[in-house]
Amino acid sequence: MASTPPVARWLSLVTLLVTLLLVVALVAYERPVPPEVCPDPDRQFEPQSDSQQDASARIAVRVWPRSEQERAELAALAHDVWSEHAGTELDLVLDPAGVTALRSRGIEFTELVSDVLGVAEQERERLRGVEAARPPPPGEWFSEYRDLETIHAYLEQLARLRPELVELRTIGYSLEGRPLQVLRIHGNGSRNGNGVARGTDSVTIGAPGERPRRMFVDGGLHAREWISMMVTTCVADRLIRGYDDDPALRRFVDEVELWVLPVANPDGYVHSWRRDRYWRKNRRAGHGVDLNRNFGLAWGGDGSSGKPASSIYRGTAPFSEPESAAIRSLMEAERFDVHIDFHSYGQLVLHPWSHTRKRSSDHQRLRQAAEGIVTAIASEHGERYRLISGASLYPASGTLMDWAYGTQGVASFVIELRPRGGTGFVLPPDQIVPTCDEGLAAVMSVHPASALPHG
Repeated sequence: MASTPPVARWLSLVTLLVTLLLVVALVAYERPVPPEVCPDPDRQFEPQSDSQQDASARIAVRVWPRSEQERAELAALAHDVWSEHAGTELDLVLDPAGVTALRSRGIEFTELVSDVLGVAEQERERLRGVEAARPPPPGEWFSEYRDLETIHAYLEQLARLRPELVELRTIGYSLEGRPLQVLRIHGNGSRNGNGVARGTDSVTIGAPGERPRRMFVDGGLHAREWISMMVTTCVADRLIRGYDDDPALRRFVDEVELWVLPVANPDGYVHSWRRDRYWRKNRRAGHGVDLNRNFGLAWGGDGSSGKPASSIYRGTAPFSEPESAAIRSLMEAERFDVHIDFHSYGQLVLHPWSHTRKRSSDHQRLRQAAEGIVTAIASEHGERYRLISGASLYPASGTLMDWAYGTQGVASFVIELRPRGGTGFVLPPDQIVPTCDEGLAAVMSVHPASALPHG
């Protein structure tokens, strides 16, 4: 038999080695599971996201663009846009190179937060101790921010505390299967159907035979706006616990059927708690959808984006997200009269429209109710909240406020809570209780005279 040539034997050995290496690699390969798909309920904090780890520094600044073109250029320069007022200031998160670019162009700015990631990490360290001490001590629940699990447990506790006044419902589920939990608070008047009569320019309290006025309050559409979750939970807490002892609270609960959704974006909130404190959207495919651009009225217009990486990405279609679809189903079923969408930050009260500068047909009535909100808030701690239409802040299409008013006939408002600027979304915990005071005053101020007549 002829012997195999040396070159052929060498090629055979090389082929065998390559094959073995490929087999080993395939056996060893394990596809990673995204942590937010199968979250570990016992793990409250995870390492910072790659974008945070790679960043040398992040600085929040307030700038005053000199033109719309410059505004757009500055927004493109930023790592994040925190807040903007049409024609005036713009709050941006920049790296040091971005700050240098501002100086080189002679653009006026004020530093809001010198170390954005450092502030978030300090909060993270503080909350590690808070979570280790769960459940919160009695009477101290609103002394600190609470994670989703703790908030939902507290809603269950409130429902058990006064079952004759409170009902806990799940109105839907998030992309990752977390419940959207709502408290329905109803006193003697609303339970018996002796609520507030419908009228055109005036409202009569207690007329028999009319359905009760219904009001919907939500928070947390944007995950990083933690104070909005605390305020909505606090509104429910104050009304339920104060029902027996405070005549004003009891009258409100008896006359108004109030539905409270503290966390409208549970997946995003969990992600902001565990991974990225400044996360805004839900968790669609990792890039997320801005739920407050996903509602059906004027969807796809100015102030929204078709780019998934954008912080105002509107999704692929109106109500493409289960969270916004659940809110739609609730509002269509219950025919609410008044709606307040709590956000942060900026200390503002907004009324329709957000997608256009045209006045709504109910402009005067809505503005009058919003003025009442501003006055009620100021009466608590003297804080000034500025009143403007939504589009005067910045154009935004596909918002919950515009959809609620434009398609459901609901007197709808957005309240941007504390702070006015300062630390931005990371509001110190000693601000929770006074902001709760302001939130409750706002809710009670619009009851129920601002309701619009249903056609």
